[in-house]
Amino acid sequence: MANKPNLLIVTNLYPLPWEPNRATFNKQQFSHLRAHANIRILVPVAWPQWIKHRSQISPNDDVCYAPYLYLPRFGRRFYSSMMYWSLRITAGSWIKRKPSDTVLASWAYPDAVAASKLAALLKCPLFIKVHGSDINSHFDYPARKLRILASMKQASKVQCVSQALANVLQSEQVPTGKTEVIYNGVDLDKFQLTEANAQQDYVLYVGNLKADKGVMELLEGFAAIARRFGQLKLRFVGSGAMLAALESKTAQLKLADQVEFLGSQDHSKLPGLIGGARLLALPSYNEGVPNVVLEAMACGTPCLATRVGGIPEVLPSFAGELITARSASAVTQGLETMLSNPTWDQQQIREHAQQFSWPKSAASMASMMWPTTMEQQ
Repeated sequence: MANKPNLLIVTNLYPLPWEPNRATFNKQQFSHLRAHANIRILVPVAWPQWIKHRSQISPNDDVCYAPYLYLPRFGRRFYSSMMYWSLRITAGSWIKRKPSDTVLASWAYPDAVAASKLAALLKCPLFIKVHGSDINSHFDYPARKLRILASMKQASKVQCVSQALANVLQSEQVPTGKTEVIYNGVDLDKFQLTEANAQQDYVLYVGNLKADKGVMELLEGFAAIARRFGQLKLRFVGSGAMLAALESKTAQLKLADQVEFLGSQDHSKLPGLIGGARLLALPSYNEGVPNVVLEAMACGTPCLATRVGGIPEVLPSFAGELITARSASAVTQGLETMLSNPTWDQQQIREHAQQFSWPKSAASMASMMWPTTMEQQ
């Protein structure tokens, strides 16, 4: 595209030099968006992490990791203002080094609120991408909610990763015409249905080991069927605050021979792990549209997931089972149903996943931000 627009993206959801597997979905989407725009990415980093890892940060014209100051566990209603002023001070020269025509914020708070102030300063239109967890967590706090809604009022469009998320915003008086549903994508070349995906006898979880991801319910639900499926294993991929509690519960349940904790794995290893699983399990309390579900379907692997957020929009009955959140017994019943079904059509699941591609997702984003430019191509 000749004369591409210049896009400044503000988001904490991006890989870090010391966390290369962080938010790989955004990295993939923004990489494909480069076909439509000249992109620079401003990544706010909490100051304790920035100080600890600053030696790993190298100057870069395309990506700027900038520290932002805040008071831990105090005054979160002020985090957006602190982020804005921190970015102006620590990344101001980087921002001004090249022109910006458009500002995109990916994450509602404090990123989008801080980005709304940057967009006003730069006299650029603002676009916001929300993911689900950002809205679900911060809308419970009135002061933050008001700031988020004010930034959305300023925005030209708010991109939602599911219709369910758009419905939540519309119920909060965000105009229907301001929201646009654009699903995330999946790397269909990387996540494939191949002969190497011979299913092995394990259930797989991939994600942060956090309580609201339903990891304890998954372990307890698995425990109820583990002895009847004696060779079946449960594998957790990821790290997080619940690891110690999960390991302790595993020992208490005497399941050390059937439950494995593989830790954080490079994204390049996920196709093999997901493709080899009997099924992927994700019993989250809330979600937008989790990319791991799209990746599993691209591998032809059925999914056990909760009926929350945008998951029902992308996971049809032929590709898995939907269960109630916050229930170990629902996990048990779902596992029994899925493991007793030997007829999952992997090719049908894969074909369904092919509608969720990164080029399609990026092109939809470009059309949202620059409709006239896209029409002229």
